[in-house]
Amino acid sequence: MEDAYDIQHDPHPAREVPPARRIPHFGHTLVFFSLTAFCILFTSGITLGILHAHSAETASQYPLPLAAAQGVAYLLTLLCSMPLFPVFWGVPFFTGIQWNLRQAVRQWWKLVLIGIGLSLLAQFADRFVKQPDHVDMLELFKSPLTSWCVAIFGSLLPAFMEEIAFRGFLLPSLATAYDWLSMERTPAGLDRWERTSDHSLPAWIFATVFSSAAFAALHGGQLHGALGPIVVLFAVSVTFSVIRIRTRSVAAAALVHAVYDALLFAEMAVATGGFHHLDKLG
Repeated sequence: MEDAYDIQHDPHPAREVPPARRIPHFGHTLVFFSLTAFCILFTSGITLGILHAHSAETASQYPLPLAAAQGVAYLLTLLCSMPLFPVFWGVPFFTGIQWNLRQAVRQWWKLVLIGIGLSLLAQFADRFVKQPDHVDMLELFKSPLTSWCVAIFGSLLPAFMEEIAFRGFLLPSLATAYDWLSMERTPAGLDRWERTSDHSLPAWIFATVFSSAAFAALHGGQLHGALGPIVVLFAVSVTFSVIRIRTRSVAAAALVHAVYDALLFAEMAVATGGFHHLDKLG
C-alpha cells in the first residue's frame, strides 16, 4: 500500500531540528491502559450497584447492562484521553496515535475487501480447530431489538477502541522499546536515534508478535481458553498490525477490523432470520 506522510518526521532534513520524538512510548501506553481499566471498573461498578439494588442475582445475570457499561467506559476513556495526551505530546490526540483518516478513506475499498476476506478466512480456519463449549457473547442476544443493537455497536465501538489501544498505543511503543534496547551505544547509533523516529523492521516484527499475543489473550477469557480460536485471533491481529504499519494509519486497521466484525454479525443475522430465531445461534 502507498505510504502516508508521517507527521512525526521533518520534511526538510537539511534544516536544524530538535531530536526526533517517539510517541506514544511505553509510559504513554501504560497510562492509556490504566485509564481504560479504571473507566471499565468505574462504569461496571456503578452498573452493578444499581442492578443489585433492584435484584440479588449475580453479575452473570446482567450481560447486556455490563456490556453497555463497557461501551460507556470506552467512550469515557476517549473523552479523557483526547485532552490529556496532547499535554504530553504537543500534538492532537489522533495525530499522536497516527490515526491518519485520509489514508483509510483513500484506500477504503481495498480495506473493505481485506476485511471481508480476512473474516471468511478466519471462519474457514475455525472449522479445523476445537471450539469452546460456550461463547459468552451469545448471552447478549436476548431479543431481536437487543441483538441488532449488539450487532451494530459491536461492529463499530470495539474495533475503534481496540485499534486505538493495540495499534495506536501498544504496537508503536513496543517497537520503540525494542529499538532503544537494541540501539548501538555509539555516536552513530545515538545520531540515528535523534534524527529519525522510524522504527526498524525487527522492532516492528517484535511489536507485532507481542501486541498480537496481548490482543489474543484479551479475548481468551471470552473463548474460555480454547487454544484453536485464540491462535486464529492471533493471526487476525497480526494482519491488523501489518495494515497499520504499511499504511501508517490506525484508521485503516480499524476499518478492516470493523468490516471483519460486521461480517460475522451479518452472518448471524441471516442465519437467525434477522435475529427472530435466536435459538439457531446455539
